[in-house]
Amino acid sequence: MSAKLKQSPEPRQFSFDLEHSAEHHYKALHTKQTHTAIVWQARRDDGQQWTKLEANDKTILDFIKSLEYGRDTYLTVNEFYGWRLVRLLRSLRAVYVDIDGQTDLGYVLDELKDAGIPAPGAVIYSGNGLHLYWLLEPTTGKALPVWQKITDKIIDALAHVGADPKAKDCTRVLRLCGTVNSKNGKRVKGLVLDGYYWTLHELADEVLGFREPYKPKIRDIQPARAKAKKKAPTSISGSIYERWYKVLGDLYTIANYHNNNIPDGHRDAWLFLTATALSWFTRSYTLRDEIISAAKTYTTLNDDEIEKVVKTTLNKAEASANGSLVDFNGLMVDPRYKFKRSTLYTWLSDIIPDSLLPDLRAILPDELAEERHRENARKNWQDKYSKNEYTGEGVKRTNKPKQEQALEMRGLGKSTREIASLLGVNQSSVVRWLKTHQKDHQANAPK
Repeated sequence: MSAKLKQSPEPRQFSFDLEHSAEHHYKALHTKQTHTAIVWQARRDDGQQWTKLEANDKTILDFIKSLEYGRDTYLTVNEFYGWRLVRLLRSLRAVYVDIDGQTDLGYVLDELKDAGIPAPGAVIYSGNGLHLYWLLEPTTGKALPVWQKITDKIIDALAHVGADPKAKDCTRVLRLCGTVNSKNGKRVKGLVLDGYYWTLHELADEVLGFREPYKPKIRDIQPARAKAKKKAPTSISGSIYERWYKVLGDLYTIANYHNNNIPDGHRDAWLFLTATALSWFTRSYTLRDEIISAAKTYTTLNDDEIEKVVKTTLNKAEASANGSLVDFNGLMVDPRYKFKRSTLYTWLSDIIPDSLLPDLRAILPDELAEERHRENARKNWQDKYSKNEYTGEGVKRTNKPKQEQALEMRGLGKSTREIASLLGVNQSSVVRWLKTHQKDHQANAPK
């Protein structure tokens, strides 16, 4: 039986029926393998149950074929950086649903159709139910939140027919075609419906509703720039993004000073502030990956400790992404954390030696920040009135010829607006040049 709610204009079909073929099952998921897939076997003579299948290993297919008729053998649907952990997820290969005790595929497809959800591309008869597969073009693990929403929606739609609400983790292993379910002695087999490979965005449109294609924003690339100590781009100059950009850069500078290992007793504070800074640049659904990467690189916190430290930051980032605002002194503002400079420095001052202060731009004691402000103001004043640039007459040396042209045009009766347009300058500059000339003329007139 087959059912298709959506036809690909150029469908990528399997050229085979899965039936009892472990090889074809493996190829359906991992033909374009780039990282680690993993097999679990309940019974092996050597006592080893887990086998890693690394990309480009030419012996994989022979090994997979040898698994047929074996009992209780499972395969990871997705691929990982070495081991099946969420934080090591590398590539999503399918959305899947495990239906217990239900083998009437026609009934399940009708229920999907009624729910407005497209039919799966392939089905595995597990010996005790059905595994439905919506096959994906290889998709980055950073898209896990979208994958999870799709999975949740399909499981909810099929809950009344036995969809297992616990079988929705990306690290799950599912029974391999051609092997035997020891509970009843049935051999696992598969059936191809349309074999179409979705992009995750396409499938999300079908299951969750249409979304506009994501348009990257300049702030999405700022964490890497800040880490590299590059100057903030003009696109965020003068904004709250520039401020947190500088904070993020300082946090990495502090970490580097400590040889990429934040001292005990200060790891929570450093990670919390780093997560807060990242939340101003990184899309909410990739923020967790950014935070975990920073935590694993610069601290020794374990997964539970990381989750505890950044839980509220993640919640606020999600709320911001959803357009939520919070009341702050009568104003509705972005829910993400904001901290005063003095608070940032107080939290981290014990791991910031005086010798490091010249390298920091935002996490500073108040007295140093005020001193820098005064120094910058003094330099700006000197630059503005430098004899190398200004004539001392209210006109830059480089603009002196334009002032003379403006005077000539004014003598011909042209307006200041016309003059500004012809010279390609602001009207206010023309007015100032004319006034400066008039004052000089009056000052030099005979008395």
